[in-house]
Amino acid sequence: MRLIIPMAGEGKRLRPHTFTVPKPLFPLLGKPVLQWLIEEVQAAMPEPIEEMVFVVRALPEGARRFLELLAQRYGGRAVFCTQEEPLGTAHAVYQAKDHLEGPCIILFADTIFKASISIPAAADGALWVKVVEDPRQYGVVQLSPEGWIEKLIEKPESPPSNLAIIGVYMLREAERLLPAIEYLFAQRITSKGEYQLTDALQVLCAQGTKLAALPVEEWLDCGSKALVLQAQARLLELGLGTPPTQLSSVQVVPPVYISPEAHITESVIGPYVGVEAGARIHRSIISQALCRKDAYIENVILHEAIVGEAAICKGQPLRLDLGDYSKYGA
Repeated sequence: MRLIIPMAGEGKRLRPHTFTVPKPLFPLLGKPVLQWLIEEVQAAMPEPIEEMVFVVRALPEGARRFLELLAQRYGGRAVFCTQEEPLGTAHAVYQAKDHLEGPCIILFADTIFKASISIPAAADGALWVKVVEDPRQYGVVQLSPEGWIEKLIEKPESPPSNLAIIGVYMLREAERLLPAIEYLFAQRITSKGEYQLTDALQVLCAQGTKLAALPVEEWLDCGSKALVLQAQARLLELGLGTPPTQLSSVQVVPPVYISPEAHITESVIGPYVGVEAGARIHRSIISQALCRKDAYIENVILHEAIVGEAAICKGQPLRLDLGDYSKYGA
């Protein structure tokens, strides 16, 4: 089994944090979003992961090494393909064309999910979906009377269903996808100016490929500041963070995640707070927030905030989104 992981996007909705870290490597409870995703896939899959194919653009050497070690941890090897231009999800997957063969899972790594990976015996592949209130901001599927996917639409103005595609796909014969994507290129079929994987899968469905729409137990979108904080809160509710040790002069309001390597004094932490290794917090009240590695926070009340790596925040009550190595009130 191969994993195809497109991660060349700019992560614009999560700026300023994605100026310094690729969006899939943004951490939640001390662990990158991509690692949460791969762990879930590995645990749910009946087959071992042999290869992880990362589709990237500019990638810092440290991030590259992390991905190599991540692949090794699960018994696979890391392969890197390059997407030079942001021309859409189908274009990103096509950059891994030499590896689209046999059973493959395609993962868009700004999401965390829990679901069974097994697919119906009669299916050629599957997409995982979630019922949502407003499908217009997602790709959605429409099912045939027999229950197979017959239509896929990217961010429709008038959605034919409320089944949102979460960004996890499986194909038994991934090589089928190549001519479908090449057809999009040849006919210049785009959605909102980009070549979309949903359009390529629509080509396959029109050719008779049977794709199932399978439900997920949990789906946590991590594509923006608000969604990151919501995802962190849900992970904490599920008990997936490490409970903090007792801290003198600190009131902890659970659920929270506090790294053993964080330093906190005379503060109230929680609920729904993540504090990473090396963060230092003094005389502050923090709720529904993420304090990144080596952040320094003093004399503030923070709510619905992200304080970036090595950022400094001092002085007054705030609702903010402070990028890595930034300073406020320092």
